[in-house]
Amino acid sequence: MLAVLTSISDWFDCLLSPAIRVIRATPVASFILLVLLWTGRDFVPVVIAGLMVLPVVWENLSRGIRVTDPKLLEMARVYRFSAVKTARLIYLPSLRPYFSAALTTAMGLAWKSGAAAEVLCLPKSAIGTRIYNSKLYLEIPDLFAWTVVVVCLSLILEKLLRFALERWGGGERQ
Repeated sequence: MLAVLTSISDWFDCLLSPAIRVIRATPVASFILLVLLWTGRDFVPVVIAGLMVLPVVWENLSRGIRVTDPKLLEMARVYRFSAVKTARLIYLPSLRPYFSAALTTAMGLAWKSGAAAEVLCLPKSAIGTRIYNSKLYLEIPDLFAWTVVVVCLSLILEKLLRFALERWGGGERQ
């Protein structure tokens, strides 16, 4: 929704673009600690993962909206397509590759930032908490094992996401 707003309105772009760029530039650890101060520790990983993927998804979708073929948009105006029909028949197909790229990149970033948030805020029954305890008690095999678990889960979810995107028609086969 932010990508749509910043693409169709210069006012929204001037308002939201700097905020999103600040989110992109701020260290993850700073956000983790700030969010930890403002919310309960169980919410921190979700909020941090969302904050870290927001700039990636916004940038990709904004770019996709901006590069939509102007001739197709002109055709839609000439044939008096409704806004919904223009979105469905022109914008969505144009955005598929950008959306696919955004989601696959965001998936890995969400896992890494979520795990980092768990390590710092220590929610109950979280992989990041297990990683922290492994470090704290110098249980190096456990640290490697939990790291492998995070990597494997990330790879499995990325494969599932790619499969879903291929079924939707927006992903590339690998």
